[in-house]
Amino acid sequence: MANTTFTGPVTALNGFIGGANTNAHTGSADTQQGGNVAWTTSNASTVTIASGTRSGETLSAVGNTAVLIYVADGFSNAPAYAFSDGTTWKRVQDGADISKTA
Repeated sequence: MANTTFTGPVTALNGFIGGANTNAHTGSADTQQGGNVAWTTSNASTVTIASGTRSGETLSAVGNTAVLIYVADGFSNAPAYAFSDGTTWKRVQDGADISKTA
């Protein structure tokens, strides 16, 4: 199997976007999921940047269908990948809504 390194976003035809995600709408042009911020759970439909220069910015699942994000506390306060179904952020591993408690 080949080993490949990418320096920019990787886009698949079925909706996965790796690296900085210009398709997600936070009020600015980029969610910076390329590695310099982490989202935290506000509720099942909204995540927030908790620290840094972008602290307090939110990202809604509404309007971001098929966007994939990393949530620092999305599975019982543990990290999880999540995707938007257009209404809520769903954990990739089990399809449940993101939650700090379950």
